[in-house]
Amino acid sequence: MIDRINKLKNQDHKRVNLEESVKATFFDNKTFPLVISSANSGYSLKNWLSENSKKFETDLLKYGSVLFRNFRINSIEKFQELMTIFPKELLEYKFRSSPRFELVENVYVSTTYPEDETINMHSENSYAANPPARIVFCCITAAEYRGETPIADNRLVLEYISEPLKKKFKEKGVLYRRNLNGVLGLSWQEVFQTSDKTIVQQECDSNGINYTWVKENELVLTWKKEAICQHPETNEWVWFNHSLFFNKYMLHEDFLNSIDSDDELPNNTFFGDGSEISRDEILELKAAYQKATIEFTWINGDVLFLDNLLFSHGRNPYKGDRKIIVSIL
Repeated sequence: MIDRINKLKNQDHKRVNLEESVKATFFDNKTFPLVISSANSGYSLKNWLSENSKKFETDLLKYGSVLFRNFRINSIEKFQELMTIFPKELLEYKFRSSPRFELVENVYVSTTYPEDETINMHSENSYAANPPARIVFCCITAAEYRGETPIADNRLVLEYISEPLKKKFKEKGVLYRRNLNGVLGLSWQEVFQTSDKTIVQQECDSNGINYTWVKENELVLTWKKEAICQHPETNEWVWFNHSLFFNKYMLHEDFLNSIDSDDELPNNTFFGDGSEISRDEILELKAAYQKATIEFTWINGDVLFLDNLLFSHGRNPYKGDRKIIVSIL
C-alpha cells in the first residue's frame, strides 16, 4: 500500500490542467488530499462538479480525500446549495456520539467540543450498522490559531498496525458499550433524537443492539461489529471502527480516577469476545493513526470531501472563532 501511494504521488504530484482556470495538485510532500483549486474565485464549484462528476467520483475513490479551494463556498447557504447536486439525500446525524447543532436541514456545525481539547481520529459513525459513505466539511471561518481537521488514510492505518494486533481484531471484532444518562456523556434522547422509548427500542432491535434500561433515564447499549472491512467499490481493506475513539484509555486520567467503576463510563470498547483492549494496544492504534495522518491549514471557503471508509478525521485544539460546517452522505 505504501509503495502504491508513493507511486501515485510521483505520477500526480505535478500540476494537471482540469480546465483553463482549475488545477489539481497536492500539498508539498503529501500524497493526500487531492487539492483542486480555482484561479478564478468566481468559478462555480457546483457547475464544476456537475460537469466533471465522473472524474470527481473517480478521484474520490482513488485518493479518498479531495479538497476544493478558492471556489468561495463561504456561507451556510452556499454550502447547502452545493450539496443539492448529489442524488443521494443528505443524512440526518443519528445514533450520535457527540453533540452537534443543526444549522439548516442536515447541515451541522462540526462537533461542539472545548476549543482547547483534541478530538481523536475516527471515521464518522463507524460503530453504527449503516455508517455514511461520505462526509463533507466546509470552512466558513478558519481559527486564528490551529484548529486543523487532521485526516488519515484508513488503508495506511491498517498497514501500520502490527500483525498480531491486526489478527486479534480481525478474528474478534469490536464490542461497544455505551451508557447514556446525560450526566457523563450524552443522553439517550440526544443520541437517538427522540424522547420516545419505543422508537429507541425498535431502532436497537433493527440494528442488532442489546439494550437495558438501568434507571428511568439511563440506557446501556452493547453491540459487536467488525473492526476491519472491505470497501464496497474499491475492494480495499480498511481500518474502520471506533475502538480507539470510544476506549477508556483515551480519556483523561483524572476523569478515570474520579469514577467508581468502568460501568459508569459513557463509552468503552473491548475485543469482540469481551476481553479488554490493553493500554499498550490502544497506544499502538494511536501511533498507527498518527503515522497515517496529515494536517493542512483551513482557508475560508475550503470544501473537503472524504470517503468515510477510506479516511478518518479529527480536530486539533484552536484559538479564536472557528466555524466548520459538515454534512454526511
